[in-house]
Amino acid sequence: MLFVLYWCLSILILGSPFHWINASDQAFAVCADQKGFIRCEKGTKIKIISAVYGRTDDKVCPYGNTNSRTCRSLASDIKVKWSCNGYRTCHLHASNHIFGDPCQNVSKYLEVKYRCIIKEDQDTRVKGKQIIAFNAYVAKDMTFHRNTPVNIVYDTLYFNYGNAYNPHNGFFTAPSDGLYVFTWSSLVVANTIFDAAILVNGRTKGLGNCNNEGNPAHENCSNTLPLVLKTGDKVNIRTTNANFLRKYWSSFKGWRV
Repeated sequence: MLFVLYWCLSILILGSPFHWINASDQAFAVCADQKGFIRCEKGTKIKIISAVYGRTDDKVCPYGNTNSRTCRSLASDIKVKWSCNGYRTCHLHASNHIFGDPCQNVSKYLEVKYRCIIKEDQDTRVKGKQIIAFNAYVAKDMTFHRNTPVNIVYDTLYFNYGNAYNPHNGFFTAPSDGLYVFTWSSLVVANTIFDAAILVNGRTKGLGNCNNEGNPAHENCSNTLPLVLKTGDKVNIRTTNANFLRKYWSSFKGWRV
């Protein structure tokens, strides 16, 4: 079985399809179509520094076509951080099915850099309280059948402190009881519309109107809403009457007060 790992300190290989990465390791690579997992010691948790699926080095997993040095999946960093951050153990699978195929006919691998931490870094805490805040936006123009409700997935992150927002399905999950504030901004082009609702556990809690029909110019609309949430409550944005949403300028943000 072709499986190559490179390391900063040490590694222990088990007699199974999975491999245990010692908590003292800083970086490793999992070759294409292979599996592995990170495990931190009791009392610590994983913090992913970076994750790249593709190929940037011909010496890592040196089989097949290794000519590319610029092959990177744009989704790998977000997906690995979402799957691993805050947990003691994280399973990984270097696969096109998970990260897409950023460079066809090139042999790829998943390269991960991480550390095991005892407590949250200072930049994610305020006076001892963990920051829960996210800022996400859509990375491509979206079109809709205007009378068919669609859950909007704001798939690209500026930041996601606390990892409470999932950029793969568009849902924010409250990590604790408390008061939260959410805002969503929508940019539409001429003669389009984006009316939407903010939902908690599938129930409408607020509405936003961005009707630009009959207008030959662009229109930008924003809505802000405070919500008292219970642990585990799920918040998302869903269209009510929409046919277009502009990339980059349309965003969904939230934070715990």
